[in-house]
Amino acid sequence: MPIVVNRLQVAFGWQDMHLHRFAIRGREYGVHQDGGVFFDTDAHQALIGRLKLRRLERFTYEYEFGDGGVHDLRIEAALPIDPKRVYPVCIAGRRAAPPEDCGGPKAFMVKRSGYAVIGGANPRAS
Repeated sequence: MPIVVNRLQVAFGWQDMHLHRFAIRGREYGVHQDGGVFFDTDAHQALIGRLKLRRLERFTYEYEFGDGGVHDLRIEAALPIDPKRVYPVCIAGRRAAPPEDCGGPKAFMVKRSGYAVIGGANPRAS
């Protein structure tokens, strides 16, 4: 799942500085680091296509352990790659993405008006 991690990091504007894991069908996929959490399944070895996820099936991605940054994901569709398109592509979403080290969802919501919308020129006004 390294490609999925990369796409999420780019989409959110993060730098991949924190531990992270996927929870898919009751199984956790992550990357073990010395002194950190141990995972039964190495996310670097797992390929999302081999999991045979159904259309609209949900799974979670947790980033920045301890901050409560759990993101609900789902597969909308598996489409052929268009060589004329720049990837990744965000097809929907609201508000700015939570920046790295923002303190988690509650802190982000309190300060959200001060964050810029990804791709936008200026922070939004309060």
